[in-house]
Amino acid sequence: MAGEETALIARRLEGARGVARPRPPYPTDHGLWDAPTVVNNVETLAAVPWIIRHGGAAHARRGVPGESGTKLVCLSERFARPGAYEIELGTTVREIVTRYGDGLKDGRDLVALQIGGPLGGFLAGNALDVPLTSRALADRGAALGHAGLVAFDADTDPRELLRHVWEFAADESCGACSPCRLGTRRGLRLAHDRGAPGEAYERLARLMGEASLCAFGRRVPAAVRSLARAYGTALAGWDR
Repeated sequence: MAGEETALIARRLEGARGVARPRPPYPTDHGLWDAPTVVNNVETLAAVPWIIRHGGAAHARRGVPGESGTKLVCLSERFARPGAYEIELGTTVREIVTRYGDGLKDGRDLVALQIGGPLGGFLAGNALDVPLTSRALADRGAALGHAGLVAFDADTDPRELLRHVWEFAADESCGACSPCRLGTRRGLRLAHDRGAPGEAYERLARLMGEASLCAFGRRVPAAVRSLARAYGTALAGWDR
């Protein structure tokens, strides 16, 4: 896992092992070769020419106060109109699903929606009246992330989806800290058990959420929790 900014600097630029570093200090103070470094993604940099051409005030009028601008939203293959769309921040998830995605193919019902990447979180198909902003999604236990929307219909087994989340987390953990390195594997073993996870999982989720070195490990229990809420009784016990 080299997506976290300090791991990205170490792996891709310094040639070291791609693991997250404790923060502070932050890369803006001590980054590449211990020099101040700002890490931004291509989407952020692509907005710069538009801002220079039209001005910061015009950019601030797009989106909502506090979260201005637009976001590239990718709709998965289960949508009637899959693809990438540039959406103003603040647009409701329901409008994105219905207006841009035109619902699901063959008129299938949307049961759950994954947003923001494998650990971004999940929304129930009947709970999409939430603005596409970091704050609003966080209130629902999800994260904006890269804003990819992956749709799931009734053909998806929620237990399989749960195992997939834990498999991804275990595979992508950089291994720098024990709560994430060992916790993701413990979570995967629990996910393969058909029973309810019980108190063991409650302790594991609390440990990962509080003690993981970076946001990757801390997001895993939150993503699982949002998945359990989206599917209700089908994943009872995982909403801790």
